[in-house]
Amino acid sequence: MKPFRWKNCFADVQASKHDMTIESYFQDVIVPALATLDTKIGELENSDWPGAVFAKADMEEVRLEAARAFGLSIQSIWERQLRSYLLGCAKDLRPGEPFATKIEKANWKELQKLFRGLRGIGLNAFPSFAVLDALQHLGNACRHGDGDSAAELARRYPDFWPVIPPMPPGCGALPPSPPRVAQMRIPQERLQEFVAAIARFWRDAEYIYNESIERKDPGLEARLVRERAERDWLPLVPADGN
Repeated sequence: MKPFRWKNCFADVQASKHDMTIESYFQDVIVPALATLDTKIGELENSDWPGAVFAKADMEEVRLEAARAFGLSIQSIWERQLRSYLLGCAKDLRPGEPFATKIEKANWKELQKLFRGLRGIGLNAFPSFAVLDALQHLGNACRHGDGDSAAELARRYPDFWPVIPPMPPGCGALPPSPPRVAQMRIPQERLQEFVAAIARFWRDAEYIYNESIERKDPGLEARLVRERAERDWLPLVPADGN
C-alpha cells in the first residue's frame, strides 16, 4: 500500500507551528501558574497563622478553578487552530463555495465531516482522535457546566472525580451521579495529555504534507525514509484505492 497523500494547501504551511504553540502554552503558562498556586497552598498548610486553614481552602478552590480554566483554554486553542486550518483548506480547494459560514458555525461532529470532505481522511483515523474527542467534552463541560459532556467525561476519566480522602477499591463514596463540574479535579498530567494529543495531530498532519509534496528534494526523501521506519502510525491508501 502507498502512503496516503492529500492536495497540499497554504494552510498546511500556516499550521506548521501549531504544535509548538500549544506546547509552549503548557510549559510557559500553565505549568508555572499551577506551580505558583501549589506553592501558596503549601505555605498556608505550614503556616502558624490562625486563619491559614481557611485561606488554604480558598486557595485550593482557586487551584481547581484554574485547572478547569486551563482545560477550557486548551480546547479553545485547538478548536481555533482546526477551524482556521479548515478555512484555509477550503479557500484553496473549494474556491467560490460557501464554506466559511459552514466552518464557523459547525459543531464538533460537523467539523469532522468537513475535515474528511476537504482532506480525504477522517479525523478519527488519527491516533490522537480519542483524546481530542474527550477534549471536546472537557471544553463543553468547563464552558457550560453540568450535562451530557460531564457525564461522558466521568465515564472516560473517572480520576477527574476522585474520592476525597482516597479509599481502598470498593470503599468510600462514589463520584456524584450525575457528575458535577464544580467537583471536577483535572490533574495536571491530564492537561499535558490533551496538549500532547493536539501536538501529535499537527505533527501527523505535517507528515502527510511532506509525503504529499510531489517533487521532494533528496534531504526530505531521506528524512521520510527514516520517519516511515520510526513512526507508529502511517496513513496508507488501501490496495483497492478506497
